[in-house]
Amino acid sequence: MNLKSFEQVFTQTVKFFEWLLAGIIIVAVIAEGTMLVHDLFSYIMEGEIMEKFQDFLAHALLYIIGLEVALMLIKHDMTLVMDIIIFAIARKMIILNVHMWEILVGILAIFILYYLKCYGLSCRFFPNRP
Repeated sequence: MNLKSFEQVFTQTVKFFEWLLAGIIIVAVIAEGTMLVHDLFSYIMEGEIMEKFQDFLAHALLYIIGLEVALMLIKHDMTLVMDIIIFAIARKMIILNVHMWEILVGILAIFILYYLKCYGLSCRFFPNRP
């Protein structure tokens, strides 16, 4: 077996395992998501929605990050890495009890990441610069 064919086999094997891992993540998020919706309905029926909403939001945002990771494994797009980091920062700011300066740093970090995403990599949300 020459080096060129070994590289092709190795690349195809890695891609297969990336797709397999992405599929496992998607199945896990769907399974956990259905249980989360069931829990949400039970919170509403028991009148505990105000007490449990932060837990619900923490899990929902974690599932969104999981889906973005699965998408990144499939597409290999640099903008998806930025999206994952933005969602992770936003989740930390929303869920954890943080100080005001940490919220400001998080807002600044999200702004920088959006700027880099739009003007450093590609722009999806703002018009192209002249």
